[in-house]
Amino acid sequence: MDSLTHVLFGAALAQTGFRQRLGRRAIAAAIAIASLPDLDVAAGWANGRFAEWQHHRGFTHSLLFAPVAGPLIGWAIDRFERRRAKPLPGETSPEERLKWWVWLSFLALLSHPLLDVFTSYGTQLLWPLTSARFAVDAVAIIDPVYSLIPLTFALIYGAARPEAARRVALKVFAFMAAYAAGAAVLNDQIEKIATADFGRPADVRAYPLLFQPYFRRVVAITPEAAHVGYYSLINPRPIAWTEYPNGKGAAIDAVRRTREAALFEWFSMDKVLWRATPDGEGRTRIEATDLRYGMIGPTDFGQWGVRAIVDSGNAIIGALQPFSVPRDTSGAALRRYWADITGW
Repeated sequence: MDSLTHVLFGAALAQTGFRQRLGRRAIAAAIAIASLPDLDVAAGWANGRFAEWQHHRGFTHSLLFAPVAGPLIGWAIDRFERRRAKPLPGETSPEERLKWWVWLSFLALLSHPLLDVFTSYGTQLLWPLTSARFAVDAVAIIDPVYSLIPLTFALIYGAARPEAARRVALKVFAFMAAYAAGAAVLNDQIEKIATADFGRPADVRAYPLLFQPYFRRVVAITPEAAHVGYYSLINPRPIAWTEYPNGKGAAIDAVRRTREAALFEWFSMDKVLWRATPDGEGRTRIEATDLRYGMIGPTDFGQWGVRAIVDSGNAIIGALQPFSVPRDTSGAALRRYWADITGW
């Protein structure tokens, strides 16, 4: 999910009884702890995009991370708080405060991968038992109705009526869980519709698009090509499939044997389109794009990928390089997006 969702979720989590027992500092602590797993993007800052693909949503996003790191973080915060100020008469006992800090740290850490797994990016939930990436393909990374609006409401309402803060926060969490489950059902429904529409044996998947759960990118992969289309449950109509031939040959095989290409295929959960483009001078540009992300326009075949130049003897010139394709964010593109969703 987007970083703001994790921040707001942490703050709302603190309102479910922790702020009442630990004070206002519980909100700041929960925000920081809920955001902590995303510090793994520092691998990309230090070592580039390949390192980010390899390590982001890695061990800090494992379901095994929270049970180990949560108690340690909670204990550290409690020790710091004890040195910082002595509890006032009538406050929660030291033993009780330690327990609440540990639970807050554990739940804040655990919330992060549980939110992320409902997106398409892929989360290593069972690291180090397996490096497999799990994705439910339910919600977009940014969906205001799913997270930003209800969490903001919970925080504002809880600040205005502290006696109702816990109840409202829990209701918002229940709404988010129901929304994610419902969106997963919608995705499954669209996959079945797309499979019937395509009409041939293929690996058919649907992926959420920004801001809403009803309009999805659908990809049908056959040995020969990737077929990309879009389907809206609000504006149902036959899918207009665009075919992208999947490149083959010795030049592509040479690139696929590299560690970087294997890493990209693992990151993309094997939803990759390979293309080979001769440059007319004996060299060939090889590109692989991630089929999970894209939109009608320049990114229809994929939003990012890796590329390399191969000479006439299929030797790679230089090294594989990541690349991104800019989205069309013009007013006309946004109007088309709305029309494709609603039919208006």
